Amino acid sequence: MFTIKSEIEMDVSHYLSSYEGKCKNIHGHRYRLVAKVSSEELHQEGQLRGMVDDFGNLKKALKRVHDLFDHKLLLEDNEEGHKLVEFFSSNGMDFDILLLPYRTTAEEMSRDIYRRLQAEGLNVTEVELFETPTNSCIYSE
Repeated sequence: MFTIKSEIEMDVSHYLSSYEGKCKNIHGHRYRLVAKVSSEELHQEGQLRGMVDDFGNLKKALKRVHDLFDHKLLLEDNEEGHKLVEFFSSNGMDFDILLLPYRTTAEEMSRDIYRRLQAEGLNVTEVELFETPTNSCIYSE
């Protein structure tokens, strides 16, 4: 098995709906994302001969993930999320907000990112999303 990997960092804030504890407030992280693409065999011909995939393809896909999430406030697309959007909007706060169909945990985000990379045609085998330098979630299928 051959595996290539690439990583990006992005600054993201989020809010965990219905959470009690230290992270109940809107807060941010400098996420570090490591994505792995694997293959049992290397390409035998053409542009990708001798490769699992072109690192450039993986880097471009990660750039799209970066551009989607970086410097955004992530909110769950639910009643709490909509109330926050309305509050910010009615008080003249023009934030870049991304409403997502899940609670914005590292676990849900890593699965979402995995599937976004997969949808781009990459043979992604693992995504590791670091919320802090020592805490991460690994998602694979």
